[in-house]
Amino acid sequence: MGTHPHRRRFYLVCYDIADDDRREEVSDLLSGYGPRVQYSVFEAAVTGPEAYEELTRGLRGLIEQDEDQVRIYPLRVPDLDKVTVLGNRRLEERDDFWIL
Repeated sequence: MGTHPHRRRFYLVCYDIADDDRREEVSDLLSGYGPRVQYSVFEAAVTGPEAYEELTRGLRGLIEQDEDQVRIYPLRVPDLDKVTVLGNRRLEERDDFWIL
């Protein structure tokens, strides 16, 4: 049983960016993939390996290898409904993200 080429895959993307301008650029890029869930954490949805490669290539182009770090954790779709959120604090979410 193969995977469907257009099945969405979900990732938790966390970053620590030393420079304010680079941090803003990374945030802007990630907002196109999904909602910000913490100040330096996004839930990203991508469709297929090409979209994932586009995401990682875009991030690599924005960060300074020796000063910044981005971590991308795959999320299993069956576990997404088991996420536990403690606390009611809400971040301002941008409405301009899209799913690739």
